[in-house]
Amino acid sequence: MDESVVTDDDALLRRALWAMPSGLYLLSLTDGERSHLMTISLVMQASKEPRRLAMSVERGALALEFVYEGAAVGLVLLDQTQAPLARKFAKPPAFDPTTMVASGVSVVRDFGSGLLMPRDALGMLLGKVVAMVSLGSHWLITSSIDSMVVRQPLEAWPAVLSMSDTRMHYGG
Repeated sequence: MDESVVTDDDALLRRALWAMPSGLYLLSLTDGERSHLMTISLVMQASKEPRRLAMSVERGALALEFVYEGAAVGLVLLDQTQAPLARKFAKPPAFDPTTMVASGVSVVRDFGSGLLMPRDALGMLLGKVVAMVSLGSHWLITSSIDSMVVRQPLEAWPAVLSMSDTRMHYGG
């Protein structure tokens, strides 16, 4: 292409945004009584000191009910082979606390925070909601990163799951 083209074509803009590299994670939330897991891709480290994550969650998502209540927040890290696991939580999961199964996936509870994590996840960053900003279709949520649950040594971790490892286009 010899010349630049300016366009506001919605389909092209969506494809360009989908092509931007992003991870694919599970957002774990608990308000002490209820627990929730959802797939999320719009996540980034926002600050090193203090440690902060920025996450964008679609307006109307069940996760926002937990966030409004000051829920504990966990960002679950998955490996590249766990795309099917991420797909299971693209819609609100059915969670049975008696069997510790969510959407057919065996989960464990971090007893310090009460957050859920799939049994074979790499680990989970733990924190609390610090701030929220409405961005129109989404809420930008900033959370602290206070500690981490590690299922295996970081040196043994395979590559972390990213959106490009799947055919998914959006996970917020």
